[in-house]
Amino acid sequence: MRYFLGFDLDAKSKIALDDWRNKALPKFERAVPAKNFHITSVFLGQVKEQQLDHLCSAIQDSEFHNFNLQINTLGYWSKPKILWLGGTQIPQQMLQINKRLTEFSQQAGLNIPIREYIPHVTLVRNAKSNPPAPLFAPDFELKIGQLHLFESVSGKNGVQYPIRQSWSLSPSIRPR
Repeated sequence: MRYFLGFDLDAKSKIALDDWRNKALPKFERAVPAKNFHITSVFLGQVKEQQLDHLCSAIQDSEFHNFNLQINTLGYWSKPKILWLGGTQIPQQMLQINKRLTEFSQQAGLNIPIREYIPHVTLVRNAKSNPPAPLFAPDFELKIGQLHLFESVSGKNGVQYPIRQSWSLSPSIRPR
């Protein structure tokens, strides 16, 4: 089974992002359904049950803090032909979660490559070219309070991402 660790978006945010895409950009053939909007932290790929148990145990024994992510930029990766939304500033809590999840995954025996982490919400897959600039800039604040283990399930109706396990993120301590 194929898994990834990441963050789900609340329904209101999914609807707002979808509404922005429909108003600010041209129509696309392979637009990702709003119900599939999420932010991946670590893609795990094929995982054995023992590896999954080890990884989930390490996450359970850890404390991660919640954060807000400002979504304010549109990006395009030409090689995978992905159109995405992301932020110009990545919260420190998010970077720390990604780093520790990568370490836990490697300790569980998964082959996780080390690369720059660019949190994003995929809007379109197989976008033939970089679209024109949006009619207006994205400007969303996502409140992230849970980490999830998602399974990637392909079927005749496309890909689904059911959540298999969840962990609450602790409130961040704000300096006075």
